[in-house]
This record gives sequence, structure tokens and C-alpha cells, in this order.
Amino acid sequence: MPCSPSCWRGFYERFRRLAIRSQISIRHLVRELNEQEFVYFTKGDNVANLNKVMTYVEENELTNHLKIVLLLREGQQVPAGLLTDLGVLDRAYPNIHLDFVARPGRFGPDLSTELSEEWGIPKNFMFIGSPGDKFRYQVSELGGVRLIV
Repeated sequence: MPCSPSCWRGFYERFRRLAIRSQISIRHLVRELNEQEFVYFTKGDNVANLNKVMTYVEENELTNHLKIVLLLREGQQVPAGLLTDLGVLDRAYPNIHLDFVARPGRFGPDLSTELSEEWGIPKNFMFIGSPGDKFRYQVSELGGVRLIV
């Protein structure tokens, strides 16, 4: 038996409602992805290294929030030009909201786990630069923290 015009209208309306709900869900998920914060642990890097991080995040990640974290040892101060460099990068990348956090600590698996839990940021949304010769851990021991070279 062929479908009547009212049958087609009913089908069309059900399909239209489903499409609208799907579109709203997709927009919500994209917004959540864009708002997901990422973390970069800096050693007080120069502006060129920080620019590489910003470029990487802008080109490869679906976020517009980046937290730059500097871990300070006892008696250590924030490097003089770091805040100036971050200000330059904040203006150069207007689509990425930068937060800067300086706190005492030593980077390692325990600290990355602690900050992941404290900030609600998965460890695979955390980055480090190339570790030096004195770095005590394998990257695989960091539980998903990624390396930006």
C-alpha cells in the first residue's frame, strides 16, 4: 500500500526533529571540546619554544584554553621575561585563552596525577617539552602526558 501525503509529512517531521536534536548535540560536544583546557609544563622556555607550543596547539588540538605551568623549586623565581613573552603570545594567538600558573613542585608522575585530579584535566591533555639528560622518568611513566618536540 503506498504512503499517503500525511504519512510522508509524519515521516518528514520525525526526521526533522531528529536532525535538530542531533545538531544541538553536536554543537554542545564541539563547545565542550573547545573549552577543554590543556596544560603545558614549561621550564621557563624562551618565546620561540613557547611559540612552537602555541602553534602546535592551534593546529592540532580542538581547544581554545591553554594553561602554562611553571614548577618552582625552593628559592626559584619566575624568569624575568616569561610573563612578557606570555603576554606577546596571548596577543599573537587571540583564539587561545592563556592562563599562567607558577607553583612549587617538581615535575613527575605523582605531580601530573595530582594536577590532573585537581584541575579535572586528563593527563593526555598535558604536554612537556623535550626532557633533559637529568630527567628521572621515561615518558611512558607519566601516564599519558605527551611530549612536544
